[in-house]
Amino acid sequence: MDPVARNFIRMSVIYFAIAALIGVHFMFSKINQHQLFQAHVHLMMLGWMAMMIYGVGYHILPRFNGNPVAFPKLAIIHFWVANIALVGFVSTWGLSRYGCTKVPERVFAVMNAVGIIMFVTNILFSIRKPKED
Repeated sequence: MDPVARNFIRMSVIYFAIAALIGVHFMFSKINQHQLFQAHVHLMMLGWMAMMIYGVGYHILPRFNGNPVAFPKLAIIHFWVANIALVGFVSTWGLSRYGCTKVPERVFAVMNAVGIIMFVTNILFSIRKPKED
């Protein structure tokens, strides 16, 4: 398996475990923790689900057409952008409720969108028609 795909899958299951622990915490907590709830949701959706889709997508989708990943270096950059965006977004979510600016949240949200565009671009070029020999 390609190292980028493997790393996305590894991070996916790590985020899944963290989100599950946060979910268990909610079962025993009597306090409404909105920021922690948002972290739980985003770790599940962008961490567990999206990272798994990226990893499996990079591994399987190009092979359907017999192609390699079109831009391997872009996939590596995507890995780092996606993880920095998720951790940054989760750790800064809701700070504006405490008088802080929303700039960090927005920066990490845009970074996440950029990562998605990197993935879409790489996959669309990777599933192109195979070259004729």
